[in-house]
Amino acid sequence: MPRSVRRRLVLTGVAACAILGGPVAVAQASDNTLRATLNAAAPKIQHDENAVKSGLSNYPKGKVRPLVRALNHEVADLHALNKKLKHESASSSAGRKAKKDIVRGLGLIATAYTALGNDVKAANGGPVPASEVNTAVHTDKQGRTKLLAGLKLLGG
Repeated sequence: MPRSVRRRLVLTGVAACAILGGPVAVAQASDNTLRATLNAAAPKIQHDENAVKSGLSNYPKGKVRPLVRALNHEVADLHALNKKLKHESASSSAGRKAKKDIVRGLGLIATAYTALGNDVKAANGGPVPASEVNTAVHTDKQGRTKLLAGLKLLGG
């Protein structure tokens, strides 16, 4: 993957950093359950983000498999977190809006990672077309914006 394409990838670290923010204010029980679920998933997401980062750095050296595997693992963990959050209820209107934004954001990030993984597999070690990378990055940014908005609502 060319350096200019890698530079445009904003796919690592932001979700993990946002999730690791932890609970800020005391709210009602259900909102605290949402926070606890996010905090419990944070180490796993952080580990996955580090694996994706490592995969991206090794991709230009011809190592496709670690990146694809890391992306697939990240997507599976994002979907699992999404599923857990969908089954929890929020106790406040801000909590409901936060949950909706977080679930939507995680879904968009998972979609971006899935698309990027498919593009990397299709390129088979070669450069991924810029248009496909740009689409994945755009979707990822939308997801991260939603995720951060939800985390901000849930945190305070």
